[in-house]
Amino acid sequence: MICVTGTPGTGKSKVLEVMRKRGYDVHELDEIKKCISGREGGEIIVDERCLSTVRMEGIYFGHLSHYAKCDAVVVLRAHLKDIESRLMKRGYGRKKIMDNLECEAIDLIGYEAASLHPGRTFEIMNEEPEKTADAIEKIMRGEVPPPAVIDLTEEILAWY
Repeated sequence: MICVTGTPGTGKSKVLEVMRKRGYDVHELDEIKKCISGREGGEIIVDERCLSTVRMEGIYFGHLSHYAKCDAVVVLRAHLKDIESRLMKRGYGRKKIMDNLECEAIDLIGYEAASLHPGRTFEIMNEEPEKTADAIEKIMRGEVPPPAVIDLTEEILAWY
């Protein structure tokens, strides 16, 4: 089970589309109905403890997919301006946008994923979905990419 995760707005859905077009068995985490505990403001609430019991075949996309029993975790990262733009198009409120930007800036999901799956977590700056899909295919073949150094410090400093 390959889990592709990342802060909302990092481009998971676009990469999922590319992987699906390439013939891969891809799923959205929301398909795991047994782990959905409700809805809040139109958003699906997922039970993280339930996810920790999930072990399936295929590639699972979702910003909490790293809580599942993954063979490898790919954390998609993105530039803060891109995330902000995407979340604005989705109609997210300013507070929710800032919460997500802060999570991306401090690499919260990358930290969680690496803590849950040490040695099996890979971060990719998702600037082009096709190239990101290529990188995921390499990871699936067992090719270990060099550790990513993704520093968003300059982008954060632009806030001030």
